[in-house]
Amino acid sequence: MNLGDRVISWLAGQKLDVYLVGGCVRDQLLGRAIYDLDVAVAGDGLALARRLADSFDADYYTLDGERGTGRAILRCEGGERLFVDVARLRGRDLTADLAGRDFTVNALAVDVCSPEVVIDYHGGLADLGAGLIRAVSEDAIRSDPVRALRAIRQAAQLEFALEPQTEDLIQRDGIALADVSAERICDELSKLLACASSAPSLYELDRLGLLGVILPELEAQRDLEQPPPHRYGVLKHSLETVSYTHLRAHETND
Repeated sequence: MNLGDRVISWLAGQKLDVYLVGGCVRDQLLGRAIYDLDVAVAGDGLALARRLADSFDADYYTLDGERGTGRAILRCEGGERLFVDVARLRGRDLTADLAGRDFTVNALAVDVCSPEVVIDYHGGLADLGAGLIRAVSEDAIRSDPVRALRAIRQAAQLEFALEPQTEDLIQRDGIALADVSAERICDELSKLLACASSAPSLYELDRLGLLGVILPELEAQRDLEQPPPHRYGVLKHSLETVSYTHLRAHETND
């Protein structure tokens, strides 16, 4: 039994309503490597995370005391680490919790006592099969504009497409990124730039009206042309440089 399975077995023995949620369920279904577990509990997430850490001789951190979210960092054989984030359910029950999540493929859950049964209230399984990033609700982006960046980043990571109505929500509500802290934007943008297909994603950000919101300095480049032998204007030249940098990095790694 690997470490993740041991954690799930331990959680199942806690006599609480405990669920795996979000990305770990999605990635398991896609056959992707899992380095973290997102856990939702009908109760005190901090206390459960601390008990988990104590039981596995792991490190514990409080991530968000007000929202009852704690993290246990377990060490695997070979030096790798497994991050287990335990949070109190958002809302009165699992139904409310999943309804408040960002995208359907992240609104999947499994009860740790029945890990073979996927709980899907929003069509996430169908969207996984179709390769679509779809907002769970009309308010998904408005409630947290950083989700606009996350949608594009996860589409790049998973090689999925944005569902058309979700694109509309991103264009409508993503403008509020101007009021989001630079730290949160930097975190998402860094993850996006780490993707192999980040250059097309930057064009996608521009198409959806977000590039100038999160990087207003680039707006001065938009209408600047360059003399020959340059083929592109300054903004496109900058974006193409990202593409070339990734290409060269890939060739070097090969």
